[in-house]
Amino acid sequence: MSTVSLSLTDHQLSEIDRLSGVFGFENRSEFVRALLRATLSDEALLKRSVVFPFDVPGEKSVKRIVSEFKKTNRYSPEFLTDLKEGLEESKYFGK
Repeated sequence: MSTVSLSLTDHQLSEIDRLSGVFGFENRSEFVRALLRATLSDEALLKRSVVFPFDVPGEKSVKRIVSEFKKTNRYSPEFLTDLKEGLEESKYFGK
């Protein structure tokens, strides 16, 4: 078996440690090997990993999307207008 060095953020490492304990992995290496086995055996999962977190949105209604953004009260009217116009120009989203 070969050894590989990985650079991880502190958060990633703490999550590996936490999840290793939750799911009973003996150590970090066992956890990472399990992830590799899962992604290498499931091409759809591997494809999702490549684009994560930029997954295809499930909602296609421009009206609903803009409405949800508006409800947060975090975005300026100018941003919401630009968002609406951008979504309407896309071939993916519907009116």
